[in-house]
Amino acid sequence: MTHPDILKMERFGSLNPNDLPRKVGVCLCCGEALYDDMPDLTESTDGLFCDMACCHEHYGIDRAY
Repeated sequence: MTHPDILKMERFGSLNPNDLPRKVGVCLCCGEALYDDMPDLTESTDGLFCDMACCHEHYGIDRAY
């Protein structure tokens, strides 16, 4: 029989499954799944975006001045 901690490590790669990234939603622009550990995650009053480029595209903001 294998120790429960070894089974968790094999299954989750961590002793604590809460250490894994959690899905927080999908990008309003491109539909990509968003996780709480994404460095460029952008939040607006309407929802979440995977990065500022998607946010600008969604709102029609032209970055070429």
